[in-house]
Amino acid sequence: MREKAFTLNELLITVAIFIIVTGAIYGGYNLSQKAYRESEIAAEITQNSRVIIERMNREIRQAKELVGDFPEEKQDAENEITLEDGHVAEPYQYIHYFIEDSTIKREVLGFYFSGDPEEVLVPWDAIPPAGQSLEVKTLESAKIIGEWVKNLEIWGSGIINVALELQKNDKSFYLETKILGRNF
Repeated sequence: MREKAFTLNELLITVAIFIIVTGAIYGGYNLSQKAYRESEIAAEITQNSRVIIERMNREIRQAKELVGDFPEEKQDAENEITLEDGHVAEPYQYIHYFIEDSTIKREVLGFYFSGDPEEVLVPWDAIPPAGQSLEVKTLESAKIIGEWVKNLEIWGSGIINVALELQKNDKSFYLETKILGRNF
């Protein structure tokens, strides 16, 4: 009696088909994982930029006053802004947004005269008495409000323009907005 078995050719063809099917499944899985990671990064930087702009927008709109003048043209834009906080009852507290190590940070500052032992807060543009200088103190230490910041540009008067570019890995996101202050 003769036993039935696979020939070497049949076995090789079966193994080849198995390898091709497995490779196709693995390739599809890898491709979907890569697409998922890329979309996750894109969503992350988009959300991060939205949070930064929303917060800056709200505080600039409510600001009592902006510190200094901003250039009118984008090519001369600044990468930081200081404004008098319009959300607090105490006068002369200033919010300062700036870039440091690919992050946007926010701190609260106050100004006082160097000869004042009580360090009573005064306006940013106050003229100190003779022999004294206008000093800055930190009322609230710098905290990160956004990551992956490649560039921040602020320009304009009356209407403040803010452009923000974020980048993580090879994905980047650019957002530009105009903010009309209510109090300046």
